Amino acid sequence: MLPSPETPSTQAVNRHSIISLILGIATLIFFCGGILVPIPLTSFICVPVSSIFGLVGLIYGVISLKRIKMHAQSGRPLAWAGILIGGFVFFCMICSIIALWIVWHTHAIHNFPTPPFIQNFEI
Repeated sequence: MLPSPETPSTQAVNRHSIISLILGIATLIFFCGGILVPIPLTSFICVPVSSIFGLVGLIYGVISLKRIKMHAQSGRPLAWAGILIGGFVFFCMICSIIALWIVWHTHAIHNFPTPPFIQNFEI
């Protein structure tokens, strides 16, 4: 008899972790493309798309971590990469929206000159 070679036990990679990683990479591409590329009006499209991809990548990463634990699958590093990248970009987007809102409401409203016919207007 010939000795049989040992077959290593391979675990299936969780699909949600792969999707999470792909969405995390797409988040970075859209985020950096919207900010660093000097093409006019790209940030109006790329930045919201990157925040949506980041949030979806974060959600898929959390779902995949739960499924990996339940079904003893592999793909944990992929899920964590998608969570970290997507969560970081989404957190940056939320912070920038809050910062823009604070700047708008503290400085912008008071710096606009009021036309003379509106100064004495009462409702």
